[in-house]
Amino acid sequence: MKLKSLYLRSSFDNGGTETLLLNLFNYPQSQIQFHYAFLKDGNLIVRLKSDTNKYYKVFRKSKIDFGVLFKLSRIIKSENIKVVHTMMFELFYAVLLKLWHPGLRIFHTIHGYFEENNVWAPKFESILILFTKCTFTVSNAARNILIEKGYPNKKIKVLYNAVSLPSIASLDEMKAFKDKIKYHPNNIIAGMIGDFVWWKDQITIIKAYNILKNEIPDLKIVFIGQENELTEKCKTIVAIEDINKRVFFLGSLENASKYLTVFDLFIMSTTMDTFGIVVIEALMQEIPVIASEIEVMKELSDNGRYFDLFEKQNPEKLAEKIKILCNKEEPTKTKDALQYSLNIYSYEKYINNLKEIYSSV
Repeated sequence: MKLKSLYLRSSFDNGGTETLLLNLFNYPQSQIQFHYAFLKDGNLIVRLKSDTNKYYKVFRKSKIDFGVLFKLSRIIKSENIKVVHTMMFELFYAVLLKLWHPGLRIFHTIHGYFEENNVWAPKFESILILFTKCTFTVSNAARNILIEKGYPNKKIKVLYNAVSLPSIASLDEMKAFKDKIKYHPNNIIAGMIGDFVWWKDQITIIKAYNILKNEIPDLKIVFIGQENELTEKCKTIVAIEDINKRVFFLGSLENASKYLTVFDLFIMSTTMDTFGIVVIEALMQEIPVIASEIEVMKELSDNGRYFDLFEKQNPEKLAEKIKILCNKEEPTKTKDALQYSLNIYSYEKYINNLKEIYSSV
């Protein structure tokens, strides 16, 4: 008999966590039956396709809607569900559900907090997770951050994100993309996929480009990600003649990782992070990666074994790494990195680990 897990989820629009849950629901496997309960609408719901898993729309009318509890309680009773899995605010609902169903085992996942002014959320969450059987986070680096914030050490386990091999753009999509960046076969395409948020550090990539642009005239830099005032700040240090000729800001693109095959080099410049799904996706496409030498990137790279690291916010060091990789006929780490990423971050491994933990605590 399959183990049943009820996921409580609010947002289900495009995003890294949402994509993981979408792929998890659609992944063919026979170990866990997933039940997703959505407290808010989302554009990814229509893409949930499974013959065995189920989803429910139990939209809340306000932040705290006790009517939702009754709907969730009926699902738990009718489906004989013993495991509830939450992320973010939904943990509050799970704790209340446990009052009705004392036998429920609550599991929770934390991807990390980056909101500088958000003080109450981690404090509230750190109290609620005392009611969980286990709380997952996505890396040892993230676990250490949470413990420093006051989260209970014994409750937190590491469960790495599952990452699927990126889809490939169609011929028409790829042509349109290459037209946007004025692609030529002699070009060396480097860049980053990631929204312009305060902990990402696209500006260091531009500074490194400025160091190298005369020395490597075929080098082009491509940024994919939601734009804002930080994008405009980045543009101020790009020469006017380079914008849309050698440096491209493409904004958000749906399923952006399908364009990774155009990249000769993927750069993840960040001052802090808890994981890096797109980094693993690049490894799966055998794209050489350079990332900031922060704790999580040291962890994901096995201290530089599977991709290169540079001192964060140091454009000179990044420029040195780019120059070395541009001069190599064939990067030596990509073959090993492909097998490593497929072994460690597969959905099969994720589901096996998840079932083992569900069953053991």
